[in-house]
Amino acid sequence: MYKGHKRSTRTMRFVPTLLLFLLAFGSPIGASQDAKDQKRKANQSASQSKVTKKLTEEQKVAHLLDRVTFGARPGDVERVMRLGWERYLDEQLHPNRISDQVAEQKLKNIESIHLSNAELARSYPPPQVLLRVLKDRGIELPSLGANVNESQNLTTPRNNPQSGVDDRAKRREAYQALKEVGYKPRQQVVQESQQAKILRAVYSERQLQEVMTDFWFNHFNVYIQKGADRVLTTSYERDAIRPNVFGKFEDLLKATAEHPAMLFYLDNWMSASPNVMMPNRDELRRMRREQRFGAFGRGRFGDLGNRGQRPNDRIARDDDQQMLNQNGKVAKRARGLNENYAREIMELHTLGVDGGYTQKDVQEVARCFTGWTIRNPRAGGEFYFNRFMHDDGEKTVFGKKIPAGGGIKDGYAVIHTLATHPSTAKFISTKLARKFVSDNPPQSLLDCMSRTFLKTDGDIREVLRTMFASPEFFVPENYRAKIKTPFEMTVSAVRAIGAETDGNPRFHRWLAQMGEGLFMCQPPTGYPDTAERWVNTGALLERMNFALALSGNRVLGTSVNLQNLSAKAPMTQPSQVIDHFVNLLLRGQISPQTRATIDKNLSEQQLAMAGGKVDVAKVVGLILGSPEFQRQ
Repeated sequence: MYKGHKRSTRTMRFVPTLLLFLLAFGSPIGASQDAKDQKRKANQSASQSKVTKKLTEEQKVAHLLDRVTFGARPGDVERVMRLGWERYLDEQLHPNRISDQVAEQKLKNIESIHLSNAELARSYPPPQVLLRVLKDRGIELPSLGANVNESQNLTTPRNNPQSGVDDRAKRREAYQALKEVGYKPRQQVVQESQQAKILRAVYSERQLQEVMTDFWFNHFNVYIQKGADRVLTTSYERDAIRPNVFGKFEDLLKATAEHPAMLFYLDNWMSASPNVMMPNRDELRRMRREQRFGAFGRGRFGDLGNRGQRPNDRIARDDDQQMLNQNGKVAKRARGLNENYAREIMELHTLGVDGGYTQKDVQEVARCFTGWTIRNPRAGGEFYFNRFMHDDGEKTVFGKKIPAGGGIKDGYAVIHTLATHPSTAKFISTKLARKFVSDNPPQSLLDCMSRTFLKTDGDIREVLRTMFASPEFFVPENYRAKIKTPFEMTVSAVRAIGAETDGNPRFHRWLAQMGEGLFMCQPPTGYPDTAERWVNTGALLERMNFALALSGNRVLGTSVNLQNLSAKAPMTQPSQVIDHFVNLLLRGQISPQTRATIDKNLSEQQLAMAGGKVDVAKVVGLILGSPEFQRQ
């Protein structure tokens, strides 16, 4: 209770500082819609007009690093200036040419990110399996009871205030009992995926690949806390997203469409024609043989008919049996057409909401994707096409006929049509430009990027090259015009001061408090990439608290030695300390309002209370929490 009160007091202490900082943000907070519209039109007009001012070479490099990395580290700007920004960009567009030993070493001991779906499902089974094992051993956790979902957090010791029982010992006993049979809670997979993402963003030399992996995952969003996606999301990012971030858009679209995480998230794995053809006796016998041996093999899950099987193996068998049990043949829950994926692949993944499709197109696309399913989703099963669930009749999509009898090719035909559609070129170009250029990118840039997209059959690398090489990218109006997301802000702060972190759940908790839990966006839209979503009083207060905690070494698992950043600088006067870190962290660019706010917080009275010493950690924290650092 006292700990929470202490944090609340510290938060209130910096409310006046925050309010002063908010003034520097201008219109994003409290502005009328008319004012926002006028500003947007003015920005578009300025971007499209002939620019008389130009960025210096140093500003160009700083601007590029702000957009293609998760923040510059000490010395990065100078290094890229020596190399040349064009050469640096080309390296980043070809990550396979860049050694990444530091990041690989950091990730080496995170077990779950290296496992297959089946291996994850075997070691991290559903919560009901964990509870069954504990029940068989006579272990009942006081704070869990029958709450299945709570069993995900077995590794988090805590007190139960209602019962007055300290359940740490019980949790340790439960965790040890599960470990003895090779089981771990699935929430550990979630936490390790979040940890790996933070570590890659902080330490990887392949920064643009990490930025693009984050971008495309958000574009093809899945929610990691939805059932089987706790174990399927790991391979979704690793095998479907990451290898395709610079390739052909059609390949990326196909990889996400076929991945079990997407099929499960949007329920397409259950989508079937209402008039499915029932398998005959021989086909049913073959399916049952595959059910027992073919999908995973005797050596992976063993004979699923064996009475000595493990509990999650029984669940795997039950999943397949439900796929066959409608009148002894097809699952009841798979009966009927599901339009979720068909709608989202057009509205969110390709054409956009104004892409020209109709409700009839949604229905026809949904028919094309019937039978795209998962074998044993709760056992980490892989994608397979079930022809008995597929609607094999003739279909018409965007006025084009898809002949009957196409089977799985119906879905591939839809993917090709969508990936090469002009509306897709426009929609993807707009999202990329909004991410890397400005919240309201100029039409001239979008047209140029769209032409490249269509000309190169959706070559993402070439579309990015067109964008970064465009004159619109380097106009002064776009310099530090984007507001960082919480993920970008926290990671860029760590990189800016050369801090070390292990990316543990306590670090991630800050992101969740700011509204951007990693892999935790529940709707398929993903997180917004515009200022309105992230600039509000509560979120900025959390950013200020994080900045001060980081610089003060109060983020557990993360540490910084500020003396390394100030060893050669005069540090006797407050103004000297502020000047040094403003130059280091903001390239010397700070508004008079922000500088006055920092000066006020380092008054002579406060110095006297600190024994005449300048509080370097507080200076750094205030700069990291400033409006200038929130921009990129």
